[in-house]
Amino acid sequence: MTDPNAGPDVQARRSTSGRPMRNIDLVDALCSASTTLQEARRVHEKAYGTLIPHVFMADVLKRIGACLGSGLDTTPAENRREIQALLDVLERGMTDGDRETCNVIAISFTRDSEVETFFQQLMPLLGPKTRAQLKGK
Repeated sequence: MTDPNAGPDVQARRSTSGRPMRNIDLVDALCSASTTLQEARRVHEKAYGTLIPHVFMADVLKRIGACLGSGLDTTPAENRREIQALLDVLERGMTDGDRETCNVIAISFTRDSEVETFFQQLMPLLGPKTRAQLKGK
């Protein structure tokens, strides 16, 4: 059943629950994939009094950088699994997310990742919809 008032961009991004992924759903899923991000969220919400998804994406980037070893060629298996789980959530957000969720991922994760020292390691791991948001494309 589709919402006749929803445009084609929203209808194309419906999640399995029948509605687009919202920012809160995105952050919940990211925190489910990473206990470190659960703590980062707690600290974030205490500091800001609320969740600010664009700001929280900096914590996601920081966590992925730590898992990648900030330039090391080898990554322990558990870190690789966590990275993949986080990137899977972000790709799902780009596929099933509402407009704001897609913007949070595109601007505050994908584009901001291009200036990180670990970007060359991260880029080949990104899913196709997430990678398409890179400025350098």
